[in-house]
Amino acid sequence: MLLRNTLRYLPAQLLSPLAQLVSMVLWTHWLTPQQMGVFTLVTVTQEVAYLVCLSWFSVYALRYLPPQEDRAATLRYLGCENAALLAGTLAGSAVSLVTAWLLVDNSVAPGAGGQPHTLLAALSVAAYVCTRSASSHYAERARAQSAFLAYTSLQVCGPLLGLLFGWLALQHLPPDAWTLLLAYAAAQAVGLLLAWPLMGMHWRGVHADRQLLKAAATFGAPMLGLGLLGWLGENYIRYLVQWREGAAALGMMVVGWALGRRCASVASMLVATAAFPLAARLLNEGRREEALQQLRLNAALMLAVLVPVTVGVELLGATLVKLTVAAEYQALTTEMLAISMFAAALRNLHMHVTDQLMVLDRQLGMCAKVDGVEIVLCAAASLVGLVVHGLHGAVFGQAFGSAVALLLSVHWARSRLGFIWPTVETLKVMAATAVMALALLLLQAPHTLEGLLLAVTVGALVYALSVAALFWTDVRRLVLQGA
Repeated sequence: MLLRNTLRYLPAQLLSPLAQLVSMVLWTHWLTPQQMGVFTLVTVTQEVAYLVCLSWFSVYALRYLPPQEDRAATLRYLGCENAALLAGTLAGSAVSLVTAWLLVDNSVAPGAGGQPHTLLAALSVAAYVCTRSASSHYAERARAQSAFLAYTSLQVCGPLLGLLFGWLALQHLPPDAWTLLLAYAAAQAVGLLLAWPLMGMHWRGVHADRQLLKAAATFGAPMLGLGLLGWLGENYIRYLVQWREGAAALGMMVVGWALGRRCASVASMLVATAAFPLAARLLNEGRREEALQQLRLNAALMLAVLVPVTVGVELLGATLVKLTVAAEYQALTTEMLAISMFAAALRNLHMHVTDQLMVLDRQLGMCAKVDGVEIVLCAAASLVGLVVHGLHGAVFGQAFGSAVALLLSVHWARSRLGFIWPTVETLKVMAATAVMALALLLLQAPHTLEGLLLAVTVGALVYALSVAALFWTDVRRLVLQGA
């Protein structure tokens, strides 16, 4: 069951982040750093608008969506859902007006003409915020219904069609953030139209059932708090750089920073997606030791993915950036890429291993403390780093805060929850990665597309052979079990 469901969700889990990776590179060829900074700020503002306005109801739907056979409960839920969506849309529109008003002056470089009208900016932001928030909510509902096609449509259409629509729009319309936001809004609207029939949607009037809304708010409030802490931990640096250096500096930094974060996130989710539900099931069955072992295995697998990818990005990132990113962004993107991925890898390790154990054990306060420590340390260290050493210092500060949070999370998980970090496996992964790095250094592949493909192939092969040799006992056992 777990493997089958994982495979069904796999297209959404791979296509969406890959489209986001490609788009981040592609937009550098059209958007100025100023416009890139504005586009970035709108997307992260949408995330917090969704968290505050609608995520509390989405979490409730994921957990307590009534079965379709219970028609009375379903109609009651649909009325409340429409009320929550209407309220969320109105609140999102208000956020859009404020966001557009604050950002419209930053969307044009000093001395440039063509200042956009605030109304156009507000419409662009509102269309993006509302369609993206609705897509996020219905994606959670689709998960609750096990509507895999609907979930895939909602998760993939925005990034993938947005990439296509954005590419077409920027060739024929003004190449700015507002055009790109409208293109993504259109793509997200297509995803909604495709998904609704697949979820068996039918219209139900707005009806605010106070008892149901109260239950949803009570259930969703703690998760909303954790969601906001997670959002702050991931996105504070964007606002910090924009506040200190302006939208243009943010646009220059965000390409390498976002690519590094996204690479780490994709690598992590390849492992974490299936591990959490399995550990939850073992805990629910009273098999705690097996659940801890599953999380320990999850940590080892995440290290086996994150460590070589991070080192590979450090060694091959310059060639990748040279071949893909616009010239204006290349220097800073090359410098930011590996630092950003290292910081993101540290964050993902505690988020998807020891923090998950805290959530499974319902130690939400402990998890919130780890997030709080990370946010405070990251923000303080990034601010000091930004003042002392510019944009590089800001990202180094982020890595410092995430490293301390990882150590704290592992310490509490070990001392209070009985988790044992896979130390031996960690050393083996690092040894295999060192062999891979040595092979890449000796290879000295040319900085061309052919050289990059050769280096990736050789690195992957050497790493796989090294892992197989160092984990021979485990590999042999898996082969015998498969046979």
